[in-house]
Amino acid sequence: MAKQNHLLIGFTAVVVTAIGLSFLPHATAQIQEQKMPIGQVTPSARPTQTNFQGRGVAQGSAFTRGRNANVALTIDRDNFGLELAEPPGTRARVQYRGAIVRRNNNSGNSNSFTLDGRVRSFNSSANLRVVSNTTGTCRIEVFDARVISSSCRSAAPDSYTQFLGLEQF
Repeated sequence: MAKQNHLLIGFTAVVVTAIGLSFLPHATAQIQEQKMPIGQVTPSARPTQTNFQGRGVAQGSAFTRGRNANVALTIDRDNFGLELAEPPGTRARVQYRGAIVRRNNNSGNSNSFTLDGRVRSFNSSANLRVVSNTTGTCRIEVFDARVISSSCRSAAPDSYTQFLGLEQF
């Protein structure tokens, strides 16, 4: 008789539980997969303007036979400006402005990269003229936040300039 009571109590518990669960509201869930490529940075997270400098030797255009020069690279979103100038007190200066075509970060460091650009304007102290609607290319290498080399040209005459940075200690 004790066995029958236990079975009856167990069966009653199962039935009561089943009936109680049927009164609970039904819940459903939807899971949607969202993919974001690894390493993707949203445009709002990128700094709007960054500046890099260097010093070394420039040749070409206004820098005949190679001269000491300071270089300044400015990146503003998808645009760049590169200016090479002799140290203060002299006149040689060249400036390229344009759009960034490609930027390859080196070794995962945002301060070390190679930038390829399309030149849109060029000016030089060699001819004291600004060519604001031209085409050309620039390749600029930055290592540890220092401009270490550049090679730029435009369709304007005598516009090729090459820069090699000095080793920084």
